[in-house]
Amino acid sequence: MKNTELVEWIEKGSKILISEDWMTAELYLCPPPENVDYGSDIILQILTKSGIRRGIREERVRKMIEEKTYYTKCLVAVGEPAKDGADGHFDFLFDTETNKKPKILPDGSVDYRTMTNIPTVKEGAIIARYTPSTRGKSGYDLSGKELTAKDGRELPEIKGKGFCTTEDKRAYMATISGRIEMENGRITIRNFLDVKEDVDVLTGDIEFDGDVLVHGNVTSGRRIRAGGTITVQGVVEGCELYAGKDIVLTCGMQGGGKGVVSCKGSVSGKFFEQTRITAGKNVNANSVLSCIVEAGEDIVVAGRHGVILGGIVYAGRTLEATTVGNVAEVQSELIAGKSDEIERNLQKLEVEYKELQEQMEKTRHVLELLQMRKEKEQESESTLSQERRMQATRFKISLDSKMNENMQKRQKLLDKIELAQDAKIIIRQCAYRGTRVSINGAQYQFKEILNGVTLKKKENEVRLYSN
Repeated sequence: MKNTELVEWIEKGSKILISEDWMTAELYLCPPPENVDYGSDIILQILTKSGIRRGIREERVRKMIEEKTYYTKCLVAVGEPAKDGADGHFDFLFDTETNKKPKILPDGSVDYRTMTNIPTVKEGAIIARYTPSTRGKSGYDLSGKELTAKDGRELPEIKGKGFCTTEDKRAYMATISGRIEMENGRITIRNFLDVKEDVDVLTGDIEFDGDVLVHGNVTSGRRIRAGGTITVQGVVEGCELYAGKDIVLTCGMQGGGKGVVSCKGSVSGKFFEQTRITAGKNVNANSVLSCIVEAGEDIVVAGRHGVILGGIVYAGRTLEATTVGNVAEVQSELIAGKSDEIERNLQKLEVEYKELQEQMEKTRHVLELLQMRKEKEQESESTLSQERRMQATRFKISLDSKMNENMQKRQKLLDKIELAQDAKIIIRQCAYRGTRVSINGAQYQFKEILNGVTLKKKENEVRLYSN
């Protein structure tokens, strides 16, 4: 049999199965006629005629012929897929979780001790390593078509403070010892004050720019001011705590009517009694007794008891408690949403901004006149004119600063008003008589014990919905 005849016969009796993506090909052979043997060159001709020009596994073809592998599909050609390069990535050698949540106990109460595990690093420690991206490797399909690959993407250098990088930008090293945290892609290492003993008369008050961790108690009359977070693992009495970030009290606070807790972030504690609490964000506790509480966002008093008893409790958005009041009908006041004070302050700021605008227009006009006089006098500008121009310029800079400050204050109030649109009060179990409620200015008073209700303002009145 001639080669051409053999090829023709093989084409009729055998098959070449090429995958849809042209990355693999299988050969299915039928036995040749008697006294005729297959030659690998003939098989290669068939593969080429089918459009396969790269990736042929000649050794597998020869093996099929030698072992007489018939009526079986065998892989005889394989393309090379393109391999995209890997993106650069960071490996962090510290706990990057900043928003730690307290542990929920079986009875529904909250264990705030889990929030006092503060990640710290020592000066010189490696805090992160960077692995650069890799280049992509092109491939090809069986037809010989080149398959292009993408190179990996490099990540931008980490920003922050308290650390430096090695010359090759592969390692990040702490330059100070302190608390480390990652927020919004930035790493910050702050000075960290670790107070092993009680904060009392002997230690005196504490004022520190970074974070403060007190392992002991804080006694009455003491004051702690921190630029970062204050964490107290012991008992807190009638003292004053001020923080630029959060305040976490593992054992709560017995304020005795003198306790003050104030921060720009969130306040968390097992219990609070006779304490004034102000938080820019949230307040979380297991019980709040006879306190004045103000939270910019949410208040959650959780747990099996989770009681609010007495006092005034205000949340900018959501106020949630298990129980409010008691059988003795102790007066408790719950407020959610915007207050009249916010509206008054907003109106006051708007009036103030208009006055500043008028002053700014007058100042700009004065500066224009002085500039015209300067151009007219040219080099002979008088000392008096120079002094007036400098005074007007300084006054304009002062007005710019005041206007920016005013705009920031107004924006914060507008944010509070927007947040208040979803204001509600949730009572998980029951609210007793004597409980007064205000939601976005609408009033309601509990005249009977109610169980499992949510209160919202609708059409200028407080309405109750079953949970």
